[in-house]
Amino acid sequence: MTHFPKLISLIFLILLAGCQSIDVRGQFVSDEAIKQINSQLPNKTQLVELIGTPTYVPDYSKNTWYYIQRSLAKRAWFNPKVIKQRIVKVVFNGDKVQEAGLLSDSQNEEISTQSSYTQTYGTQQNGVQKFVKNIGRFNKTTDGTKRKKKKAR
Repeated sequence: MTHFPKLISLIFLILLAGCQSIDVRGQFVSDEAIKQINSQLPNKTQLVELIGTPTYVPDYSKNTWYYIQRSLAKRAWFNPKVIKQRIVKVVFNGDKVQEAGLLSDSQNEEISTQSSYTQTYGTQQNGVQKFVKNIGRFNKTTDGTKRKKKKAR
């Protein structure tokens, strides 16, 4: 009987570890809305009224808006993974929509990180350069004046 609460707790933890939650983030733009945008060619304020504010407006091009929706799956203590992504690109010509389209899901590629780093050349110093650079560096006081030497008695 004393092991029963521990067994129940263990089973409960194992069941929780297998739970998966799906989180949908971003702005969904349907295919019908894309057709409507391309047929009506609204201005920016009308587009915001129709489908909402954009998810992303790049600094390099204020005339391109992106509406991004992602579905993320997460299991217990692991990092979330993108399981579905939908990106709608709207291009403006001045204030009017030029075109709107659904981008392919090719932007959802898995990018692997490397633990190494890119070495920059021209910053290496040999022993003599380091020594010359550090001469007098550690003898300064905080107020910028030189320290007075103590007299030996």
